[in-house]
Amino acid sequence: MEDSEKEGQINQGLNIYLYYWTIPVLIALIIINYYTPIVRIEYPYIDLMISVVTFLFGFLITITFSMLLTKVSALKTALSDETGRLVSLYLLSEKLGKEFKEKITENIDEYTIQTLKSYTHYEAGREANYNFYRISSLMEIKNKNQETAANSFMYVLGELQAVREKLEGLTARRTEWSLKFANYLLGIILIILLFINRSDPFTNTLFVVLSTIIIFIFLIIEDYDSLHIGDYTHNISNSEQLFDLIGRERYYPQNLVQRAKLEEGKIYRIGVYDPAVKEERMFRIKYSPKFYYSLKKIKSKLNPLNRLPRRNR
Repeated sequence: MEDSEKEGQINQGLNIYLYYWTIPVLIALIIINYYTPIVRIEYPYIDLMISVVTFLFGFLITITFSMLLTKVSALKTALSDETGRLVSLYLLSEKLGKEFKEKITENIDEYTIQTLKSYTHYEAGREANYNFYRISSLMEIKNKNQETAANSFMYVLGELQAVREKLEGLTARRTEWSLKFANYLLGIILIILLFINRSDPFTNTLFVVLSTIIIFIFLIIEDYDSLHIGDYTHNISNSEQLFDLIGRERYYPQNLVQRAKLEEGKIYRIGVYDPAVKEERMFRIKYSPKFYYSLKKIKSKLNPLNRLPRRNR
């Protein structure tokens, strides 16, 4: 039950990258540096300690980013492969009967919605993926061309399954906790050493600038590790292509709609989280200057506090 609820929910947090918090961190460090009295602890090897910790920190960070960027690159390729297979399934279904095409269209629409809504829980699209196999019994095979199309359809479907397994693994994988812990530990030690080493305007500035960069590195690692940077954008563009191909209105979860390029006069399906039933509800909204106002109004109506009688608030 918990897993199904988790898949049905969409992100309710602030839709910003974590590394944006670097700015308030920089301001806080400037305040700390300005108001904290300089008490230099004399230690004969502090400069050496800073050098050693900096080297180790840089070495581990390089390994971490290499792993993250490799995963992101593989993810982009797998998403493109998945889209290509789905396009092929749709085009092949056109040759296998009207009813079969309609069912494939509905299933591609459902599958794309599920995987876009639950991008970091890609297993949410499993049932829709299995439906492709169930629907195959509706194929209309009356001649040689349809038989060839049916064989091609099943072959592409087998390829899609392999790509899906890869996507599930990539979206579920996270950086090893031991590597992340070592990064954070060395980074915190380095910040402490820089703080202790303050004595003049140069070392004060060095403390603020380098500490801010270290915090920025921590936050951007978290953004990459949670698939918050770039991958949603790539998934959005692939999904848009599929919705346009099958002739369905484009769908966006509420936490992604601001990243999409909307066109004046077009109607979009927007998924809005309903706290009362703990799942998403879909609304059709025409894009106009009042689009975001309409979306805000819908969210307000779904707010549990606004559903209570005035005297009970």
